[in-house]
Amino acid sequence: MKHIKVRDILQGWGRLFLSEFGLLSPEVKQEAERRLQICNTCPFRVENRCSKMTVGNNVITGKLTKGCGCNVKAKTLADASQCPAGKWKNHK
Repeated sequence: MKHIKVRDILQGWGRLFLSEFGLLSPEVKQEAERRLQICNTCPFRVENRCSKMTVGNNVITGKLTKGCGCNVKAKTLADASQCPAGKWKNHK
């Protein structure tokens, strides 16, 4: 499981770098923007982080959860990345 998270982190940061040069595919950019719109209204988001200090319910399971601590912009760019609050539905 940890190797998947490492892959997601590397993919997210790599794509964040590519986005600075306008090198993202339209599909990746569209999905990241969709996810980012959800994050923009989320109480877990503090500046550009999904705050580990914020606790709330997962919208799918109803279980209490906390933010993951990730950089939101990078996280939204990783294909397999998931919202800890269950707010991203996979559109692929």
